[in-house]
This record gives sequence, C-alpha cells and structure tokens, in this order.
Amino acid sequence: MKKLTLMLLFGSAVLLGAFSGSGVAFASGSDSADQNKILDHCQYVPLATNLAFPKEFGAKNTTVCVDIPVHVQKAKMVFNMDTDTVDGKGNSTGLKHMVMMGAVMKDAIEKGQIKPGNVDIIGIVHGSALKWLIKPVSPQQKKWIEAIFKLKREGVNIHLEVCAAAMNGAHLTKKNLFSYDAKGNPDPKTGGRIYVNQGAFARELYLQNHGYAYFEEGYNYHGKK
Repeated sequence: MKKLTLMLLFGSAVLLGAFSGSGVAFASGSDSADQNKILDHCQYVPLATNLAFPKEFGAKNTTVCVDIPVHVQKAKMVFNMDTDTVDGKGNSTGLKHMVMMGAVMKDAIEKGQIKPGNVDIIGIVHGSALKWLIKPVSPQQKKWIEAIFKLKREGVNIHLEVCAAAMNGAHLTKKNLFSYDAKGNPDPKTGGRIYVNQGAFARELYLQNHGYAYFEEGYNYHGKK
C-alpha cells in the first residue's frame, strides 16, 4: 500500500489517481487509458474547493482550466490524524480535507458517477490531534466536525473515530468526547457521532489490508494560529 501525503493547500490532491491495490480507483470505461487522458482543450470543471466551500470560492470553477479530469468509481480511504497539524488559519488539515473529499463524493453520488456503497471515508484521531474532539471543542474545529456529520446525514459514508488507547492514556472517557453527554451517552443535539475504536494503529492496519487508501497529514504551520 502506497502512503499518500496530504499537503496544506485546499486544492491538494483531493481526487487521487489509481494506485495498484489502492482504495481510490479511476472510473471504469471501454478504454482504461481514457480515464487518464490529457485533454486537447482544458475544461473549467468544478474543483473540491468549489464543492466544499462555494461561498468562499464560488459554486463553479472559472479560474483554473483542468487538463486531466478525474473520476473515481471507488473511494475507500482512511485519514490518519495523530498530530495537531493546522493550516495558516488554524484549521485542522485532516478534518478539512475529510470535508473536502466528502463534498466531492457527495457531488459524484448525486450525479450518479459513483455508487454510495463504494464510498467510505474514515478519519482516525489519536496522539496530539485528540484535543480536536475533546470538550470543549474549539469553534475552529467544531465547524469541520459538524460538516462531517452533515455529510453523513446527506448520504455520504463518512465518519470520525478516536483511539481508545489514546483516550485511556489521557485519562478520558466518552463523556469527554464531543457528541457525547455528561454520562457518556450519544448526544443527539450534536447531529452526529464520533466512534471509539480499540486502537488506532491496528484499525489502520486492518483498513489498509482491506484496500483502503491511507492519507497522512504532512504539514505543520509554525505561525500564529
């Protein structure tokens, strides 16, 4: 399994090409070469930024002409978040990129380009990133968590998991997690649920062994948050 590294920019490698054994694969066609063809005339196709952040970037792409459109028929991926990596605006890069990919998959599902059952986007949180999910959650990260919950409600198979071993090491229980109440029960007011897995590394190993593409945060902003 090849390891795919996430970069800081909004437009970074959001729709990735086919890798042997990867959980992200090009759509099938009569000629597989057509799925990786450089266009004679570039097109202003929607970008992940347009789909995820239409208010900020506009609903349509009118600035960047694309030479290689990318369509996927399967999107099985796991985002590893084990550091409190943020961009220049203090956004968790892992949560942000999950939202971006979720928005891309929602659009593809609505257009009939991918079957809902072929989409599975999982974010696994441990290490110093654990703070993103612990109450009180910062407003900066809360918006991403709630955006992930919203995508889930809208039919995209996407969710967050937290490592039980990391929680145990930090002396935390479910009552400390966002989406759970003071008694450790799921809180319906949050609009979604964060799940607890037995251990992050074993969970990621399982997912990679079952064809999930692995994404790792690769940038840490050292300026002001």
